[in-house]
Amino acid sequence: MKKWPKILSTLLAALVLGAMLTFAFAPYEIFPLAVLSLCGLLALWLKASPRLAFWSGFSFGIGLFSTGLYWVFISIHQFGDVPNGLALLITSGLILFMALFPAMTGYLSNRYFPFTHTTKTLCVFPALWVLSEWIRSFLFTGFPWLLLGYTQTNSPLKGIAPILGVYGVSLAVFMTSALLVNAVVQFKQHAYRYAYFNLFGLVLLWTASNLFCFIPWTQADAPPIPVSLVQGNIPQSIKWSPSALHLSFERYTQLTNPLWQKGRIIIWPEAAIPLPLQDAASFINQMDSRAKQAEAHLILGIPIQTQDGKGYNNAVVVLGGHGDQVYLKRRLVPFGEYTPLLDFTSRFIDLKRILQFMDIPMTDTLPGKVDQAPLQVGDTKILTSICYEIAFPELIRSRDSHIGLLLTVSNDAWFGKSTAQAQHLQIAMMRAMEFERPLLFVSNDGITAIIGPRGKIEAVAPTRTEAVLNATVQPRSGLTPWMQNGADPVRFILVCLLIVAIRTKMGLRAKQREALPLALTPQPEKKGYHSN
Repeated sequence: MKKWPKILSTLLAALVLGAMLTFAFAPYEIFPLAVLSLCGLLALWLKASPRLAFWSGFSFGIGLFSTGLYWVFISIHQFGDVPNGLALLITSGLILFMALFPAMTGYLSNRYFPFTHTTKTLCVFPALWVLSEWIRSFLFTGFPWLLLGYTQTNSPLKGIAPILGVYGVSLAVFMTSALLVNAVVQFKQHAYRYAYFNLFGLVLLWTASNLFCFIPWTQADAPPIPVSLVQGNIPQSIKWSPSALHLSFERYTQLTNPLWQKGRIIIWPEAAIPLPLQDAASFINQMDSRAKQAEAHLILGIPIQTQDGKGYNNAVVVLGGHGDQVYLKRRLVPFGEYTPLLDFTSRFIDLKRILQFMDIPMTDTLPGKVDQAPLQVGDTKILTSICYEIAFPELIRSRDSHIGLLLTVSNDAWFGKSTAQAQHLQIAMMRAMEFERPLLFVSNDGITAIIGPRGKIEAVAPTRTEAVLNATVQPRSGLTPWMQNGADPVRFILVCLLIVAIRTKMGLRAKQREALPLALTPQPEKKGYHSN
């Protein structure tokens, strides 16, 4: 019974540390909190049993994801018309599932590496944490939100992004915490030389990362292009209502009329026209003619009905150019754009009818092909993504050195007045750094912004209002190491760290086996000593 107060205090501390980590993400962006919260978690894990490490990791995850993903409730309840209880149940289920990842990191570390050693802190914990983030990016279609690396978009560690991507930045953050914890432990043990060695490694890591920020991985290869990002601010509550269709047509036409200029790229957000392309053909043809007359290009989001008429694609089309250019969304939102395992679950529950009750449009959306050519405007190639596709690093990655710009169109009105919009933009900032290219981020009601090739926000439109963001962007060319190699170098580093940990574990066991017979062997009597 005496253990329970200590266990409860450990779980409570882990919960607070997880919630503290949320403030390292946008919109707060207090990046040192990421390091400090993980230092606290490591301190809890170091001498914990595997079971306590699991539950403290689970508590940490609940603290992080409940404060970082609460906006899922807003999307489901406020805009999906789902009753409070059911919306809370769905959101809680997602949070509990996400919390399993830090929980399993703690459990596996202390279950299979049950020793207290520098190698465990520097190798096992960082490797398993980043490995769990990578698995989270594809398991059950993946949900790579709140990856640790995103907390460093404004810190010196961002210099790692074009080399190793967001997973490499995550590894650097965790390694920073591990080095600090090791140094503190060694100071307490009066092992000053080893403590200073860890602090030297910490300084070296941050200094090298900062120096990487000054390496020009890409170069400008074309004249600057004038762009106009149009934010229509159509209320989500009426956006898909047939009676409000005219509002979308009128709003975007009115905002775009002053923008027609030679060479300009005009961009509307995801599903700016909430009507299938086939049904909006006359309006689309009219806008295409207008763009050609002005020698401009209009890029807009619109659904496209499939040829068999059984579903839709969430698409981006280019008007004003020569030939049809279309990008079809590849990674769909589960239960929002499609119903996973529909054939299996239909035996037990009619999910399709539930989604219709929730009034979520386009739930029969089909994914586009994985390999799609980038959109091209004049001589500029534009790598395009729709909504939360931008959160998938390896999905977005391209080896095409001639990609000039990145583009994300979104409808973040689903998130309401929450932190999700800022988190989404922060994710896009990391993609801009990985590619070292400008990124155009166009949303229905905000945040609409232009991100520079170093991840800095260069221009932003006011949120929740009709707005046009005018600017010029500089296309770039070349390959960053991330574009060339993807996550393979990070995975290689993680394997190496685990191999070092396994060899250390085997070495410690060998020493224990050698010491055991000596302890059991009778020692010879010393001369002059006689037992009674």
